[in-house]
Amino acid sequence: MRKLGTVGYLFKSALSQRARIYECFDPWALAVGLWIKRGRPNTRLVYEATESYPRIQLERTDLPLPVRWVNYVMVRLIEHAAARRADRIIDTTRARARRFARLGRRVTVIPNVPPLGAMPEPATERKPWVVNTGLICRHRGFDVLLRAFALVAPKVPEARLRVLGRFAPGEGLEQWSHAFLKETGLESRVDFLGWVPTYQDMFRELAQCSLGAILFQRYWWNDYTNAPDKLFDFMATGLGVIASRFPEMERVVEETGCGWLVDPADPAAVAAVMERALTNPAECRSRGEAGRKAVLAQYNWEQAEKLLLEIYKGLAR
Repeated sequence: MRKLGTVGYLFKSALSQRARIYECFDPWALAVGLWIKRGRPNTRLVYEATESYPRIQLERTDLPLPVRWVNYVMVRLIEHAAARRADRIIDTTRARARRFARLGRRVTVIPNVPPLGAMPEPATERKPWVVNTGLICRHRGFDVLLRAFALVAPKVPEARLRVLGRFAPGEGLEQWSHAFLKETGLESRVDFLGWVPTYQDMFRELAQCSLGAILFQRYWWNDYTNAPDKLFDFMATGLGVIASRFPEMERVVEETGCGWLVDPADPAAVAAVMERALTNPAECRSRGEAGRKAVLAQYNWEQAEKLLLEIYKGLAR
């Protein structure tokens, strides 16, 4: 009922705008746009499908499996029917765009990338610090990261782990993490900084470090098919990157040479790469510079903006 109320409010609000082009961010918003288009045939619709919404329904943990399957099928049917009638479709990764290509639709891939104006100047000196940003949770591999760091810390005495973000509620991970650090004697070498207030503040924190860690686990399809913002943030700051060997991150890391790919569920494998990076600062810096060069040339909002504006100019004709 809450969803229906939200969709109803969205319909009334969108209808009152009398816009020429509507950009819709989920199947329900797209359904609203299509309803408006029925009464206003000249309306143009853009579907920005930043996630696979059917898979979200299937992977929910708060509903019984039969209910999840019913929701999955319903949302998939809604999305497919609506996507066939959208004027343009945008997605953030090639892997997720394939589901629309199978429907015979052309998809423009526009990744989530940082603006050049927010990028800091390259750091002249870096410390052997590893950084992790965003939601602190198991499905993003924070427990694996701590176990890996515990293996590396005795071998690299100057190493530290810097954590920007907050713990996900309800997992018990915060209590486990502090207990693990106390047990391993690493409490003084892991800094929990919380959320930083601005994008520039985040970049300043990243610039002190040498290595960024992205250890998404194979819990959720959207994580598996994602090229997350933090990948490009790390690259923009000149960090070497340790990333899960997932399709989108693998493509970027291998194309640019910005870091290393690992099995994100294996703490020993992560630790081996982390030790290599921290004990070979020249190699780590070289990979970081390669990532920064790729962001300056390609993976920045100024380049992505051109694609987006081309879409809107075409629809506005």
